Amino acid sequence: MLSKGKKYAIPERVNCIEGIFDGKKDGYGFVMPDTDMKDLFIPPQDTYTALDGDLVLAEKRKKERGRWIGRIVRIIKREKEFFVGQIVRIENELMFEPGDKNIPHRFEIENKEQVKEGEWVLVKFLKWTTPHLLPLVSYAKTLNKNNIYDAIIKQEFHLQHGFPKTVITEANNIPSLKLDKREDLTHLTTITIDPFDAKDFDDALSIKKEGGNYHLWVHISDVSSIIKRGSAIDEEAAKRGCSIYLPQDTFFMLPQDLTARLSLKEREIRPAITIYIIFNRKGIVKEKKVYQSIISTDKRFSYQETQDILDGKITSGFSKDLKLMSELADILEAMRDRQGYLSFAKKEVEIKFEGSEPEDILLQKQLWTHRIIEQFMIHANEAVAERLYANKMPAIFRTHEEPDEKKLHRFKELTHFLGFNLRSTRRRDLSNFLGEIKGSPYERILNYELLRCMKRARYIAQAEPHYGLASRLYTHFTSPIRRYPDQIVHRILLGEQYSRDELEEIATHSTEQEWKADGVERGVTNLYILCYLEKNKWKDYRGMIVDIAPDGVWVELEKYLISGFLPIRLLPPDDYKIKNNSFKGRRHSFTIGDILAVKIYSVSPIIRKLQLDYAGKVKKINYLPPNF
Repeated sequence: MLSKGKKYAIPERVNCIEGIFDGKKDGYGFVMPDTDMKDLFIPPQDTYTALDGDLVLAEKRKKERGRWIGRIVRIIKREKEFFVGQIVRIENELMFEPGDKNIPHRFEIENKEQVKEGEWVLVKFLKWTTPHLLPLVSYAKTLNKNNIYDAIIKQEFHLQHGFPKTVITEANNIPSLKLDKREDLTHLTTITIDPFDAKDFDDALSIKKEGGNYHLWVHISDVSSIIKRGSAIDEEAAKRGCSIYLPQDTFFMLPQDLTARLSLKEREIRPAITIYIIFNRKGIVKEKKVYQSIISTDKRFSYQETQDILDGKITSGFSKDLKLMSELADILEAMRDRQGYLSFAKKEVEIKFEGSEPEDILLQKQLWTHRIIEQFMIHANEAVAERLYANKMPAIFRTHEEPDEKKLHRFKELTHFLGFNLRSTRRRDLSNFLGEIKGSPYERILNYELLRCMKRARYIAQAEPHYGLASRLYTHFTSPIRRYPDQIVHRILLGEQYSRDELEEIATHSTEQEWKADGVERGVTNLYILCYLEKNKWKDYRGMIVDIAPDGVWVELEKYLISGFLPIRLLPPDDYKIKNNSFKGRRHSFTIGDILAVKIYSVSPIIRKLQLDYAGKVKKINYLPPNF
């Protein structure tokens, strides 16, 4: 930025910080810096023209009660180009009201003659130069159930299936890779384990047990030997950052034909980079190597099929290999648990479609086979990170910083409120606690609340620990077909050099794209769930109270993993006050963890909003924690 005298200065040195603006519906917000610095509180009158999600420059002004307060001085980059919302009439003027309630501003419409009051529309952001004027937008499209997906997902989030012609031409003309001078591992029994509907296959596995030691080969598609640095394919992949997997749709980082060509498919010779690790019977690494190889996958398995083989439900000629993998993964997971690995419950929904319409929502089973692959990929990524660090070459690493102690203290209070005895907020005790609550009715809410205490994992250009994995050094190496940082790590591992500035730019952009992908995937899933609920508004539902607000409670519906708001006006009449994770009245009380019977009051898939109506309280959970 420019300081006084028009000289360039680092923001932190002139009392400014750069970060993402986290706007709130009441007008205030927080600037979330990328560094270890704590969030900066921004009062409503000092948000300048920032909108939720924008990258901003903020000035620290004063400190009150241990928190810095500041003001936004410049918008560095707008987060969104398109917004979804409704046309409203204010003092006889048609205006646009964003559906995102974290944007407490109405927008002026440039071409208002094309809209009607009450319509849900998509608008394009034009400008907002001063807080003394309203933001200006242009009407783009009226929304209905037939075009909602296209408008919200493809235009609001800037996703596209197609690739530039230069990328397609380049992909079609990639010459065959010479496979000599590579370690020939085609003699090894090699398998892949992926979702049944996987779109790409980055990794394959081989295993043997000799003399009490486990020999594990993790084979990763050698993408970097085929996609060259600075090529049109490379530049497009860098821009996209990652593939995005949605229900019934995929936005690939690499052209689909090239993705198929790079995937480690069954019975096809492929170039790979292999991580070879020898573990002893206790899971301690005795030896590890990294080298270029050629492999041939003998069999493709799904997670469910592998689980059925391990459970003895079906037979397979690969049973011995799969049982060895399960045996080793069990040892590795137990060892990592002792180190304080945070194993969060990862529940997800599966959406069943009839054509393009969601017909049913199912909870996905969490299988042991998911954790087998997770353990092997973690060890492969650690092995590569340690080698990069030992080589003392600039590289991209993956970090997960320590959580905020104040948030952890509030989490501990919640666990005690629900009847659990969390000994401390040290990582090892948190890890043990997550194991203790597995299968309890409160497992999901406590997993969610602990996750809210955590910072988000991100890419960085220096070696730092990964808190959640209890890992001293970590990187992403195992998914180069679908994650761009993995390609960079491959190149560096094979001798290419990048400057620290280049790596910092790649790490920052890749983190932004990953977080964007997470938001898109979550948003689209919720969109389809709400479409399903809209068609089934007449049904009765059950849900758990997961949060208390001044004007109502948030209830997560069982089976659907989506929360709806139950406002105070729809609760039994009473004089309610918030107290100790509860909404208490003289005759009624509602507490985090209570199970309620609810109905759908209103649902709007367009703005991903669900409002619930109270239908009664289900008998309180009769659950005794194991360490009570």
